[in-house]
Amino acid sequence: MVLASALFCIAGSLVKYGSYIGAYKLAFFRFVIGMGLIATAAISGRIKLVFNNKRLLFLRGLTGGIAVFITLLSITKLGLGKGMVLISSYPIFAAVLSAVFLKEKLRLLDVGAILTAIVGIYVIAYEKQQGFSLLVFGKYELLAVFGAMIAGVAVTLIRKLHDTDDSLAIYFSQCAVGMWLVIGPAFSSEGTIGLNGVFILLGIGVTVSVGQLLMTEGFKYVPVKTGTLLLMLDPVLCYTAGVVIFGEPLTLSRALGALLVISACLVVLARRRQRS
Repeated sequence: MVLASALFCIAGSLVKYGSYIGAYKLAFFRFVIGMGLIATAAISGRIKLVFNNKRLLFLRGLTGGIAVFITLLSITKLGLGKGMVLISSYPIFAAVLSAVFLKEKLRLLDVGAILTAIVGIYVIAYEKQQGFSLLVFGKYELLAVFGAMIAGVAVTLIRKLHDTDDSLAIYFSQCAVGMWLVIGPAFSSEGTIGLNGVFILLGIGVTVSVGQLLMTEGFKYVPVKTGTLLLMLDPVLCYTAGVVIFGEPLTLSRALGALLVISACLVVLARRRQRS
């Protein structure tokens, strides 16, 4: 899960760098490259691709595809930090859904850790000079929150699908369904990719594909609340990348937010280790 967060951070940085390509094209090639990698491995005989629960796989592909596109659009419209912060509020929805549908227990300390991590993420994003407010949401901010809700559903479906299907089939379903969701707008939208854009798209496709496979496999072994908390390291890493790569200032609020997120993850992991 930690490695998946690191790869998602690299992909997010590439999305920010390649924002000129457009969200539809970014999403389309991200799905095609992921699907191509798995299909090539299956054809070569290195893996076996089997689909069992087709109904849930389609729903996972639909919700995951929508969530991925909204994430890419949020990064291109809101920026790497703010876009990832809003999308990263999905653990709230995932934890509630998993408690209702998967009967995973939410203890008081788990709820406190989730809320602490969410507070930490918003503290990281809060920049007065940018006019950011928790009470003021434009259309893209609202879309990002909606994307977080959809992502929460997708994560819950991943956990449920591990009862019948493996990680490769679950991820392939996202790529296949997601590709058809954006294929029309991707080819009708204006703008050229160029040679530099080709390398950006390849980088996004590979890093996201490996990260998604690691994330999907991880949910096979950890509860939704634990996995989602670990994935919340992603926005912290994104802000670190912003400081190191894009020259964004490192403020006290960002350092405090990172501390809150990491502390929340450690608390939940420590409790899970004690129970095991």
